[in-house]
Amino acid sequence: MAGRWWIGAAAVVLAVPGSAQAVDWTFTPRVTVSAEVTDNARLAPRGQEEADLIGTVAPGFTLRGEGARSDTRIDYRMNSRFYADDTRQDRTTHTLRGRTNWELVDDTFFVDAGASRTEQAASILGPVGIGGSTPRENLQETTTYSVSPMLRTRYGSFATQEIRYTYGENLYHRSNRQDSDFHRGEYVLDSGAAFNRPFWQLAGFYEKERFEDGLEGEFGQVSGTLGYRFGRSLRLFGVVGEEFNDYATTREDDDGGFWQVGAGWAPTRVTNIEARYGERYFGKNRSLAVDQRSRRATYRLSYNEGVSSTRQRRDGPFAQLAEDIQFMSVDELLDNYSPEEIFLFLLNPELGDEAFVEGFYLTRTWRAGWSYDTGRSVFGVNLIQTERESETQTNVGLFEDNRTQRGASAFWQWRYGPRTTTLLTTGISRTDFTDSDREDDLWFLRASVSRQLTPDTSASLAYRHQRRDSNAAANEYRENAIIGTLTREF
Repeated sequence: MAGRWWIGAAAVVLAVPGSAQAVDWTFTPRVTVSAEVTDNARLAPRGQEEADLIGTVAPGFTLRGEGARSDTRIDYRMNSRFYADDTRQDRTTHTLRGRTNWELVDDTFFVDAGASRTEQAASILGPVGIGGSTPRENLQETTTYSVSPMLRTRYGSFATQEIRYTYGENLYHRSNRQDSDFHRGEYVLDSGAAFNRPFWQLAGFYEKERFEDGLEGEFGQVSGTLGYRFGRSLRLFGVVGEEFNDYATTREDDDGGFWQVGAGWAPTRVTNIEARYGERYFGKNRSLAVDQRSRRATYRLSYNEGVSSTRQRRDGPFAQLAEDIQFMSVDELLDNYSPEEIFLFLLNPELGDEAFVEGFYLTRTWRAGWSYDTGRSVFGVNLIQTERESETQTNVGLFEDNRTQRGASAFWQWRYGPRTTTLLTTGISRTDFTDSDREDDLWFLRASVSRQLTPDTSASLAYRHQRRDSNAAANEYRENAIIGTLTREF
């Protein structure tokens, strides 16, 4: 599969139908240059630090296509880093983020496609830095793409049916990781407006994920949901179904019947609470989601658990953010995501830095966040805890598969003026590797000021401090850096 990396880069373009002339296209080239002074260019252990001056040149472009029934965006950037002293660390990588959504038949037939190429840490056991500071020997590039047609049928006010198929691949470059592909089919029949307070759903899916070394996993499920709305604020529901799974695991049972009961409560327009409890083949299955958004304050609390692969986890709520954060400015990110999502992503390496790993895992994750917007300032705090257990040993080693991560972060964004923004972020996380004695504490601090010099030119100056403390001295490092950046659009 590795020889077909170009498929991912072309997936979005190939998915665009022949009616592209009905779309308004906008092409925006840009170039970013930066200079970085660091006292530990390779994130080496104490006593082995080497300072360096790093220059970066990153030309790129954004291609936007907007039509009455379509939306396409492709972002590309070539990242070239040059080290004044240790030229062995010089590297050029490519970053791609593309997606397109087409409504080919009005309210009936849709096609979604996406492609990305990202730079990731090969392992969190090695040095992992923020802001592109991970050393070359612990980096790899990953290309992903997917194509997904969907057919929707409305049966008047009785029900709405959706049938979707998705195919995708994950391809690695300069890595011994195993490429993988997947097929997924989904069916959903939702009750319509004719039912008013009662509601129901029939659903099913089948997914097969295959790794290049022969490891495969199959997941299938059929379910029925029945619920009732008590007024506008309270709803109760139950789910029963059957799972049909076949994947590498040490469990005696990997499928069977399941059930779940749940309640949703929306006491106000800005508050939503949903809780679920049930049993699946791996034991109790629980989830919780609390979301309150007022004009100034936002509160979030969530818990979820389940068996999945690392690809399935990255296809979750942080998948798009993982791509956008490599292209968007801080202001653009805050316009499209909540501060909690951004800084939880930055805090937890498993969400953004670590590459896909072949295998399947039981994960349990708690997240909590709070932010407050005064108009000129936005500040908040985020907490996270993730437990990951391998369903079976992989060739990576159990000490990397099984681990617990806990972290906390805080941020403050201040709009000093109409064109000037300051941002202060800090966070700490602890990783316990269950099958070894290793414990790592990662702490970071970043302070920056950015200014829009002209409508097409922006500049920023940032200070970064990061360090990792470990019970093994060889795994520790500290780094300080000052980074100046200039971006120009044409």
